[in-house]
Amino acid sequence: MIRADLARFQEDNGGLRNLIRGLASQGFLAILVYRFFRWFHERGIPTQPFRFLAERLVEMTTGISIPVEAQIGKGLRIHHFGGVILHPEVVIGEHCTLYHDVTLGDRGGWGGAPRVGNNVLIGAGAKVLGRIDVGDRSVIGANAVVLSSVPPDSLAVGVPAICKPGRSSPPPGRA
Repeated sequence: MIRADLARFQEDNGGLRNLIRGLASQGFLAILVYRFFRWFHERGIPTQPFRFLAERLVEMTTGISIPVEAQIGKGLRIHHFGGVILHPEVVIGEHCTLYHDVTLGDRGGWGGAPRVGNNVLIGAGAKVLGRIDVGDRSVIGANAVVLSSVPPDSLAVGVPAICKPGRSSPPPGRA
């Protein structure tokens, strides 16, 4: 899983510089801590209170909250610093990209959490709320508020978001 997360930094131009930049990014730090504690969680090995302290430290230093209960596929990339909040029940597929200030959550304590497909790009400031599905290879535009399911290969934009068939940008990650 971690190798796939690291490989996402080689997609743009490759090279050692991009890899080092990726290793030093706040997004990768948050994902690394999540993957570490998720391994223990999946095996039923208790890690409290150490996990609590590590997760709070990551939240304070990166502004990214990824609970260990979230299910995240390989190759997740979080661009830029902070504001990424994930609900514990969220499911994220493989090779997805999240920009800053993204929330994947419920609707204020009810409504469940989203299920995000593979190769999905979620733009800066987007909010995806409730028990909805975001189809494979879709793009959620910046600052969109998504309250209903998004079909595969779609673009969701606006407040509240409306879906348009086809994407206006290249596919994130691997096709």
